[in-house]
Amino acid sequence: MHWKFWLPILAIPVIYLAVALSLTLIRPEVGSAGSLNFERLISSDNTVEPTPLQTFETRDGQALSFAHYPSDSNLKVILLHGSGYHGAYLAPLADYLASTGIGDVYVPNVRGHLGSGNRRGDIDYIGQLEDDIDEVAALILQENPDARICIGGHSSGGALAMRYASGEYGSLIYCFFGLAPFLGPDAPTIPETDSGWAHISLPRIIGLSMLNTVGIHALDGLETIRFNLPEPYRDGTETLGYSWRLMTNFALNRDFEKDVAGLPGESIVFVGSDDEALNAEAFVPLFSRLDKQVQVIDGLDHFGIVLDEGVMQRLGDWLAQH
Repeated sequence: MHWKFWLPILAIPVIYLAVALSLTLIRPEVGSAGSLNFERLISSDNTVEPTPLQTFETRDGQALSFAHYPSDSNLKVILLHGSGYHGAYLAPLADYLASTGIGDVYVPNVRGHLGSGNRRGDIDYIGQLEDDIDEVAALILQENPDARICIGGHSSGGALAMRYASGEYGSLIYCFFGLAPFLGPDAPTIPETDSGWAHISLPRIIGLSMLNTVGIHALDGLETIRFNLPEPYRDGTETLGYSWRLMTNFALNRDFEKDVAGLPGESIVFVGSDDEALNAEAFVPLFSRLDKQVQVIDGLDHFGIVLDEGVMQRLGDWLAQH
């Protein structure tokens, strides 16, 4: 057969790679002035100081940082922070659960954030975050072999906790709770109005997805999302951008319903009716259909669901049952 016949066919992979690589050149940019209500995080009502960070060495030799809020309770709680920051803002909730004797609380800083891993905003591979949580769980069980472990988190941390609890390590988890968990861009819980917090580069994401499809991962460290944290609330401890690897791992799988359905029988989600980043009412039919509990709390926004004393008591009462 004449070589000219094969030329268009041979050109297809070249064109495919050229398109994919050109798309990866477009970086994410913050283009909106709006964002979440960060004023709540620095209000005078938040008087609980985070406990000093501790570190331990993970299986790859890197350090992972965490705050421990000790209690004699046999219920050990792993509490995960949301995107762009670290576990300090969870101190009031962690302190409440520990001081009331409900749970012995561990708040790790997710790898790629303050004090965890060698690179801010990046990880080594997708799935590393679950491996890290597994090491936190192993650390707990080494000292307390009969402990019951409950995992929970806020926003993207709620998604990561859900991803872990419904994944291969889920047998270690007795119960799960989510505080305004982010279920992903395809979920009905995404509101019509953008909160202005997270800004992705869709072209770069498409390009990297194309490369991943053919087994090319050399560019997975490229940044694909930026967070709009206003200047007055920055102190240098925040992480304002994520690589493709970290963005993908710090979220549910694309089949988010399978992750929700795979949660332990003892699971609950709290979300505020005034959440800027989520459509709160959409949680109810989705989780009810998948046989999971949801409570929508009137008048609370995205951070209010974490800092409200009433929610702390509700969650504490639910955990106390275990």
